[in-house]
Amino acid sequence: MQATSRQSTRRAFLTGARSELDVGVSAAPPEILAKLGAALPAPDATYLLQSRTSFGVRQDQLARGRSVGTTVWIEEQLAPASLNDGGLEAAIAAALPSLTMSLPEITAYTSPPNPRYRAAAETITATSVRQLLSPRQLYEVMVEFWTNHFNIDLGGAALAYFKPWDDREVVRKHALGNFRDLLHASARSPAMLYYLDNFTNVASGPNENYARELMELHTLGITGGYTETDVKEVARCFTGWGLPRTSDYSLTGFVFRSQFHDNGSKRVLGVDIAAGGGEQDGVRVLDILAAHPSTARLIATKLVRRFVSDVPPAALVDALAAEFTRTQGDIKSALRVLFASAQFAASGDQKFKRPAEFVISALRAVRSTSSSAVLRAISAQLEAMSHQVFGWPAPNGYPDVRGYWLNTGSTLARWNAAALIAEQGFAPGSGVSLATLIAPARTVRAALAQLETNVLMRPLAAADRELLLAFGADGGSPDKPLNPAVLLQRSRDLLGLLLSSAYFMTR
Repeated sequence: MQATSRQSTRRAFLTGARSELDVGVSAAPPEILAKLGAALPAPDATYLLQSRTSFGVRQDQLARGRSVGTTVWIEEQLAPASLNDGGLEAAIAAALPSLTMSLPEITAYTSPPNPRYRAAAETITATSVRQLLSPRQLYEVMVEFWTNHFNIDLGGAALAYFKPWDDREVVRKHALGNFRDLLHASARSPAMLYYLDNFTNVASGPNENYARELMELHTLGITGGYTETDVKEVARCFTGWGLPRTSDYSLTGFVFRSQFHDNGSKRVLGVDIAAGGGEQDGVRVLDILAAHPSTARLIATKLVRRFVSDVPPAALVDALAAEFTRTQGDIKSALRVLFASAQFAASGDQKFKRPAEFVISALRAVRSTSSSAVLRAISAQLEAMSHQVFGWPAPNGYPDVRGYWLNTGSTLARWNAAALIAEQGFAPGSGVSLATLIAPARTVRAALAQLETNVLMRPLAAADRELLLAFGADGGSPDKPLNPAVLLQRSRDLLGLLLSSAYFMTR
């Protein structure tokens, strides 16, 4: 009797549906996924490091990391400009011209009759391309971290041209630099001035929105020791920090409007600020906040939550806060302490991938390229999973804890994405070749071993391997040579299961 293969459709994968000719194991994919990864074997140190410092482990980069060691790998990643990107940035700049434009040029580029969100769309595209293909992965992770920390969504029309400039000149410029410099740049960013309404903050009618979020979200934290009086005083210090209007009423860059500043004396967090300081009142506030112990603790807590655990270990937070204070906000120094810590080394699988991390990491694992169809598919998947680039509508940024992202709707969307990758490489032009990923396998056992090495890149538990072999063999022997077309079909099923399993959902 001629061998038959299971239907490999997304519906079949998601529901476990089979044709009437299907025989063998009775477990449907969701039932198997519930069993896979009940006891995950700990990943090795290099895999753990790369899974946390990238948007997904790639086999070539994993091999290099194991060759040079974790310390060298981290130092290379902390010096992103020294990493050869193979012309990626030049290609991005050529294809997406707004990424190198001045703010007035971006304004013109997005003014009628041009599309309003033209520059924003190009920045979103560049973000996905860099996360997918750039060798400067830790830098891209920190860009995303600070983008989230100083969150600005694209809800306002002016933000469609302010945020692309902010992405380049504020976040990307300072992502691995000094927090004080980043804070000062953010305070003067037209995007932040507009987003948190400080461009309307004048002595005759103070707007406290930026002052409040500056302390609650950007520096001290909600329990950082400030009062409502401090909010009012900080708002007074930032009166006059705003945006000019040109003759055609289009908004351009930062300007201090002295005629709208409150020049009286102020007192912020117990520090007296003398009258007549003008623009320097705001500068003084930023310096006070950047050096405050509560700021060091907030940034340390968020870094440990991002890289180690949803519940940050107190001892590691203390160590990072101390290093942050000692180095006056040096971001690289704090990261070195974090990655060298025992808490980091013991944190395997304690972080759950958010949707963007899951989608991009899956594509990196199967060696996808960035065709226009792939980029459109990424955007569609992230919209379905509510994790769009620059899409969080509140100033506090996307949550970075498992509980927020682990739900039925999100899980089904992830399975859908995994099935798309397994079936068709996600989108036309992805360059994904399942035949290459499993070569030279002729049996289900050999194909699973290749997928374990080439895609999962971490060891399966023995019980999980047997479960997958039984499913892949479909009632037969996993060691029986199969027709190449049948083996490819079985391998698609296995790939979809691996990408949907706890092995791949954690980092």
